[in-house]
Parts: sequence; C-alpha cells; structure tokens
Amino acid sequence: MVKINTPGPIILLVDDNHQNLQVLGKLLQEEKYKIEFALNGESALDWLNNKQFDLILLDLHMPGMNGFEVCKRIRSDKTVKEIPIIFLSAESERESILKGFEVGAQDYVTKPFDSRELLARVKTQLDLKSKTENLRKVNEWLGKKIDNWLKASVGMPKVGEIYDLSAKMIEFDRNQSYVMKDICLELSTSIKEIEKLIGKSYDSDAKNQINEIVKRLEDSVAKLEKL
Repeated sequence: MVKINTPGPIILLVDDNHQNLQVLGKLLQEEKYKIEFALNGESALDWLNNKQFDLILLDLHMPGMNGFEVCKRIRSDKTVKEIPIIFLSAESERESILKGFEVGAQDYVTKPFDSRELLARVKTQLDLKSKTENLRKVNEWLGKKIDNWLKASVGMPKVGEIYDLSAKMIEFDRNQSYVMKDICLELSTSIKEIEKLIGKSYDSDAKNQINEIVKRLEDSVAKLEKL
C-alpha cells in the first residue's frame, strides 16, 4: 500500500530578532511543524498574500509596523482573518496583554517563555482551528444536501441518503461538542491569566475594570457549557 503523506501545519514566525527566529524555528521544526520567517510586519503581510498558514507567532515590538497593527490588518482581511495569532513579547504589563486580545489575538505568551508551555499553546490553537474547519465543512455539506432535497421536484430521499445524513448529523454534534469544550477551556485559561494580573495591580479602578472582564468571561463560559 502506498502511504500518502498529508502536509502538516504551516506556521509563520514574525520577529525582527534573528536569534529569536532561530530558537523558535528549531523548537517548532523538532515537532515536525513547517515554518516560514518574516523580519517585520510588511513582510508578514506579503507572506499571507502568497501562502496559506495555520498559525502565526507574532512579535509585538518591531521596527515600522508593530505587532498590534499587523494583527489588526490580518483581522480586517476576510481571506486570512481566521488564522489564529499568538503574540510573543517581553512585555508582561496587563495593558499590553489586554490590548493583544482586543485586537484579535488568540493567545499572548511572555518572553522568556517555557518551551513546553509554548508548544502546548501552539498545539491547542492548531487543534481548535482544525476542529472548527471540520465543523464548517460539515455545515456546508449539510447545507448543500438540504438545498438539493428542497430543489427536487419529486420523490423522497433514498434510504441510503437518510442514513448518510444521520451519520453526518452525529458527526456534527460530536465536533460541535469538542469545539465548545475547547472554547470553554481557552476562556478559562484566559480568566486565570487575567486573575493573576489583578494581584499585581495597585490601581483600584483598574482592578474593578479587570474584575468586570473576568465576570463577563465566567458568565460566557457558563453559558457555553450549557449548550
């Protein structure tokens, strides 16, 4: 039997520091990820116009266009806006972390980072992206199938088609459950990170604002877990 090798995830590394790129590249290549490099925001956007990526590891401070602006531009482009983005930054100030999430990043990792933690976060985002795409494909399949049946002028679906649809519905429910669990896990992780920041703040107004964010996230998790 001929074994067909499916292409693995492709990750774009964006950092103006060559040493950082070497360390990250080696770490990810050891995990069999395919990688490309960009030394600034403009080069990163050029890459996205010419190649498909599954994840972006984005440095915050770069000459010219900073990471926040790069992330905003990616999120405003419908062709690439769904690519998960993880910020990598030496800044651990709560303002930078919160702004990272506000502009559309999925995660924020501070430097120096723990290799195992970074790889775990990379894997989480890639798994979540894969499950979301599978869910979208099932939705598209169901939509086309239903449209075809509605357009049919006579006759009922064949028994085999009904079984096929039933199997797809079961798959849809299962994938939806997995995706919801992953989303809840990601939100819970974000809540824990924000709660750590509260203890570092001496500004009572800032504490109240962050506590309000935590409460909203916890409410969202509770609602999602009931779905």
